Amino acid sequence: MVDGGSPSPRTTRADLLCRELVDGAMLYDAVHQRVHHLNETASLVWAACRRGETTEGIVAELCRRFDVPDQQARDDVETLLRTFAASGLFAR
Repeated sequence: MVDGGSPSPRTTRADLLCRELVDGAMLYDAVHQRVHHLNETASLVWAACRRGETTEGIVAELCRRFDVPDQQARDDVETLLRTFAASGLFAR
């Protein structure tokens, strides 16, 4: 299980295809034949995970980019990381 509060980076699955869109991104999981539509915030978090950013780094990026309070950004990041993990988007 992924602990969204953990400062360590997550490893995204290398086999997922990612297409950036104007307002987010789309991930295609050929193994499970699923498409995941990401809004702008989820897309930013996904891209940060792909770069190996820590939770703290992702929270700081959201705060800068969207001018939101730290706790709101942290809650959003932790929720997204749990969702990505539950959807099997991180390498095991």
